Amino acid sequence: MLISLVLLTWNRYRFLDLCLASMFANLSGAFDYQILLLDNGSTDCTPQVLDRYRNKPGVTLLANAENRGLNAYKTLFNKAKGEIIIEIDDDILDFPKDFDQIMVDYLAAYPDYGFLALNVIQDERTNGAKPDPSHYAADTRGDKTVEQGPTGGWCTGFRRKDYRLIRLPFNLIPLNMKRCEDGILAALFRRLLGLKAGVIREAVCLHACGPYYAQQYGQTEREIQKYTTAGLTELADSYTRNQNGV
Repeated sequence: MLISLVLLTWNRYRFLDLCLASMFANLSGAFDYQILLLDNGSTDCTPQVLDRYRNKPGVTLLANAENRGLNAYKTLFNKAKGEIIIEIDDDILDFPKDFDQIMVDYLAAYPDYGFLALNVIQDERTNGAKPDPSHYAADTRGDKTVEQGPTGGWCTGFRRKDYRLIRLPFNLIPLNMKRCEDGILAALFRRLLGLKAGVIREAVCLHACGPYYAQQYGQTEREIQKYTTAGLTELADSYTRNQNGV
């Protein structure tokens, strides 16, 4: 089986460095891999971080001359050739062991789901971008449990055969921070194919989103810029308040 891992990054080289180190350390090695890493017009040290992985088996480095926003995901998904596509955010700092095998096993055990994500650490530092438990319902099958409900794109798997059926409408929809690739994919899988979305309860990653980790890794200004540009002023203000110690 060929597995495609796709990652889009922009001006987060400190996160990216940790993300890639953990990603490669926690791959099971049980599959052939296509690893697509796309630099979305970064102006920091991102190219140097990516260059260290240039000669790893299966790795292809891609780069946009300028930031194309979330629409750059269309390039990654359309170039992916694996039976399973795993989307990875560049601020995942720690992956569970053999996370690729976990994704394959769960997609096989839950054929009525089209979009499955790893679970996330939720503590005083981050909510991992996952909504509160009231949004989820447990779906247990044997020794596996999926929390059916909202599924972000932090580390999410889907079948390429399913993606091919919704690729045309997906590519026609303009993507932005208010209409993100993960939400659009989940909606299209549900509406067009009748496939559900959910979170793999027992497989937990560290999705280092939020003001705390942005400040720890020197990313606050970048996050403020991102959310301000997207018109998400409330989120931008939360980073500013944290930066100012409010």
